Order: sequence, then C-alpha cells, then structure tokens
Amino acid sequence: MDWEALGASAELIGAVAIFISLVYLGVQIRQNTQMIASNMEATRLAAFERNVESGNRSRELMLLYPELGELFLKGCKDLDALDGKERFRFVLLLRNLFSSIQGAYIRQLTLSHDPEEFAGSARVIDELVANPGVRQYIERSDPDWRPEFRALVEERLKMV
Repeated sequence: MDWEALGASAELIGAVAIFISLVYLGVQIRQNTQMIASNMEATRLAAFERNVESGNRSRELMLLYPELGELFLKGCKDLDALDGKERFRFVLLLRNLFSSIQGAYIRQLTLSHDPEEFAGSARVIDELVANPGVRQYIERSDPDWRPEFRALVEERLKMV
C-alpha cells in the first residue's frame, strides 16, 4: 500500500468518524431539547397548581371564618366604615389577595413572557378594584408591588 492509498484511507476513516460524531451530537441535541420541553411543561403545570392553591386558600379563609367574609364585604363597600381593628384586618386581607395575584402574574410573565395569557386572573383584579373600599385602599396606600404588577393594576383601575 503506498502513501496515497494510506492517506485516502485515513481521510475516509476520519470522514466516517466525523459523520458518526455529528449523528451522535444530533441525537444528544434532540434529547436535550425534549428534556427542556418536558421540564418547561412541568414548570408551567407547577405554576398553575400554585396559582390554584393560592386562590383556594383565600376563598377557604372566607368559608371557614364567616366573620372574615363579612369584614371583606364591609371593607369593599367603604374603607372608612371600618374601625381600626377591622381596617387592619381588611388591609392584611387585601395585601394577601393582591400578593397572590401578583405572584400568579409574575409567574405568567416569567414562563410565557405574554401578559395577554393572564386574562383570567385579570378579571379577579377587575372584580376587586370595582369595589370602592379596595380603590380607597390602593389610592391611600403605597402597596409594595413590583412595577409590572403596579402598571397592570393601574391599567385595570382605569377601566373601572
């Protein structure tokens, strides 16, 4: 076997090795892409479950403690109708509700980057801010909301 034939054989072996490496790399990329998609779906599902649990907890409090439900309804009508203790509890309740909604909104933005997919929860904000007592709370306090959530609530307030 002369040097030319040996060189050609080496090139052929090298080309086959590169081809096999590229096929292997393609398989690895495909598996990695499938794993990432699966992980993203699991993350979305976990976020959805977290949102449902958060909303259920708020509703459960109202069911378990009827006086809390009454306080909520009274505060929603007029913040000024509440005495000091009632106002304190009502404000804490609103902070919890808005905190849950804010968490859902931020999770939605983080996972899908699309604020339009938040339409269902935006209706909850609409129902809250439609109440005079809730609007009084927002106007008189400076809730510690993230800027993107504050912008959403302000946008929803303009629609009332």
